[in-house]
Amino acid sequence: MYKRARVVGIALVVILFVGSSPGWAAPQLQARSVITYPTEGMTLSGVVEVTGLATHPNISSYQLRYAAGPKPTGNSQWVDFVIVEGTQVEGDVLGVWDTTTIPDGQYTLALAVWGIDDAASPYVFFVNNLTVDNTTIPPTPTPEPATPEPMPTAVVGPTSTPVAIVQPATPTPRPSPTPRVEVIEESTPLSTEEELNVGELFDVGQLRTAFCTGGLVTVLLFLLGCLYLLVKVSVRWFLRKRADPSGR
Repeated sequence: MYKRARVVGIALVVILFVGSSPGWAAPQLQARSVITYPTEGMTLSGVVEVTGLATHPNISSYQLRYAAGPKPTGNSQWVDFVIVEGTQVEGDVLGVWDTTTIPDGQYTLALAVWGIDDAASPYVFFVNNLTVDNTTIPPTPTPEPATPEPMPTAVVGPTSTPVAIVQPATPTPRPSPTPRVEVIEESTPLSTEEELNVGELFDVGQLRTAFCTGGLVTVLLFLLGCLYLLVKVSVRWFLRKRADPSGR
C-alpha cells in the first residue's frame, strides 16, 4: 500500500513538472501592430505595398488608414483603405495604398489591430511625416545612337587591260502593219436592278395622284365659272325687272 502511494505521488510530480516546464508549453501569440514599410519621412508615389505585422491571440480584424498631416491629432480625418477580418500577418504585405487617388502633400499612415475580447482598445501603430508626390515624372533615358559597323576594306588586285569586243550590226526588222480592229458597241439590256431604279425615278402612284389632283382642280374651276355666270345673269335680270316693273 505504501509503495503504491509512493508511485502515484511520483507520477503526479512528473506530470506537474512537465506541465509547468516552459520548454514543453506552446508559445502564445502576442498582440503586435507594426508597419515595416514605408518608414517615417519617406516620399511616396504611385501604388505602395504596405508591409508589417498584424497579430493577436484572438484577432478580430486589422485595418490600414491614412490622414492628412505630418502627425496624428485629435482633428485628424482618418480614411480606411484596407480592412481584413480574421487574418494574421507576420512580416508580409498588409495591403496596397494607391496614392494617385489623393492630393500631393504630407500624410500619416496607421495600422490598427482589433481583438475580439478588447474591441474598444485596438493596438495602433503610426508612420509620420510621409510625403505623397505624384507630380514628379522621372526623366526618360535617351537611347544612345548605335555605333555603325566599319565598312569592309576593298582589296585592290593587279590592273588588267580591258579588251574591246566588236559585235556585228544587228539588222533592224521592218515593222509589220498592225491589223485594224473595229470595235462594235452593242447595246446592253438593262438589268432588273436598273429597271427598278428607273421605276423608282418615275413613280406611277405619284403620277396618278398628280393627275387626279389636276382633274379635280379643273372641275372646281369650271364649276366656279358656271356659278359666276349664273350669278351674273341673275343680277342683270333683277336689275332689269326693277327698272321696268311692267315687264316690257
